[in-house]
Amino acid sequence: MHDVIVCGSGPAGSYLSHVLASEGYDVVNLEEHGEIGRPVECTGVVTSRVFSYVKSSSIANRVRGAHVYFPGGGEISIGKSEETIVIYRDSFDRDVAAMAVASGADVRLSSRVLSVAASEDGATVRFRSGGNIREERARIVVGADGANSIVRKDLYGIRPSRMVSTYQVDAAVRLDDQDSVSVYLGSGTSHGFFAWAVPTGDITRIGLGTTGKGARNLFANLEKRFPPNRILGITGGPIPIAYVPRTYGNRSILVGDAAGIVKPLTGGGIYTGVVSAHHAARAISEALDQEDYSESFLARYQKYWKGQLGRELWMDGIIQRVFAGLGDRALDGIYRMISSPKAVSLINSVGDIDYPSKLVITLILRHPWILANFFRRSPNSE
Repeated sequence: MHDVIVCGSGPAGSYLSHVLASEGYDVVNLEEHGEIGRPVECTGVVTSRVFSYVKSSSIANRVRGAHVYFPGGGEISIGKSEETIVIYRDSFDRDVAAMAVASGADVRLSSRVLSVAASEDGATVRFRSGGNIREERARIVVGADGANSIVRKDLYGIRPSRMVSTYQVDAAVRLDDQDSVSVYLGSGTSHGFFAWAVPTGDITRIGLGTTGKGARNLFANLEKRFPPNRILGITGGPIPIAYVPRTYGNRSILVGDAAGIVKPLTGGGIYTGVVSAHHAARAISEALDQEDYSESFLARYQKYWKGQLGRELWMDGIIQRVFAGLGDRALDGIYRMISSPKAVSLINSVGDIDYPSKLVITLILRHPWILANFFRRSPNSE
C-alpha cells in the first residue's frame, strides 16, 4: 500500500507530490494526459510569490501595468513597480512535475482516474492506463484533478457553487504595449466577469470568462478589437470561483481547483493551488506520522489553508458576487469615480492580484459613494 496517491499533475498536485516525496513518503501521482501541461487551460498570470515555492524558468513576459476598458468607452491605465509574470503554462507545469520526479514521486502519465473509494482500511483508486483498468491503494488519496474532480465527485458528492466558463485563444497579434495587460468590462464581452488580452511578444492571449452561457458568442464581440484571422490555438474550460464547504474527508483531501481554492475575482488558481498543496503536505505528513487518517484528524488541513487564504477568498467571493450583478451603467459610474489621478495613484500603491480585497476595501473607505453603484442595475444587467 502506498502512502499517498495524488490524482492530477497540475501545479498543486505536482507540488504536493514533490514535498511529500522529498520527506521520504511513497507517493504515486496519476495524470490522465499523455503529456504534462497539455492541454493548456490557463492564461498564466502570476506574481513572484509563486516562485518562492516553485523553481521554473518558464517566463514569457513581465508586465507592470494594466489598461482597463469600461463599456462606455472610458479607460484607466494602471502602473505598478512590482512585476506581474506571464508564464508559459505548459512548461511551468512540466517544471513542477520535474520537481516531483526528482524528489522520488512515481508520476504516471496516461493514467485516467475512473473511480475512488475510501474505507477504514485504505483508499482505492481505479484508473485506465495502457488500455487496461488498474487499481492502486494508499493510506490517503488527494484530489488535485481540477474543476471536474473525480475524487470530489466520488468521495464528497459536491460541486463548487459558482463556476466561470472561459474561452481563450493564442493570436498572432503583437500589442503595442508589451508592459501591460488589457482588461475589458461590460456586457459586450462578458457576463458577470471580464475579458482580457495578455501580451507575450508576437503572440497575445485573448480571452474572457462568463458566469452564464455563451462564452464563444461573447468572444466574437471581443475578437472585433483585434486583427482578423490570427488565431493559432483555442483553449478554455470551467473555473470554480467558490471553495467547497469541506476540503477534507476520511483518508482524503482536495487541493487547488478540485477544492475550488481559486481567486474569485480573477479566476487565478496557480498561487492558491500551490499554497493549498503546501498546507495539504503538512496535514498529510502529520496524519502519516500519527497513523490517523480520519476525517476529524485531516480537518486540520482546512484550518491551515484558511489561515493563509480564507479571509481573502471569502472577501473576494462577496465582491465578485456584487460585481457580477453590475450593469454597464453602474460600471461606467464607477469609472467616473476612480479615473481621477488621485484614485489611480491609490490603485497603483495598494493593488495586489493575489490579495485584491485590500484595494477594493481601501477604495470604498476613501470613496464611499462607490457603494451606490454596486446597487445600481441597468437594463442590460439582467
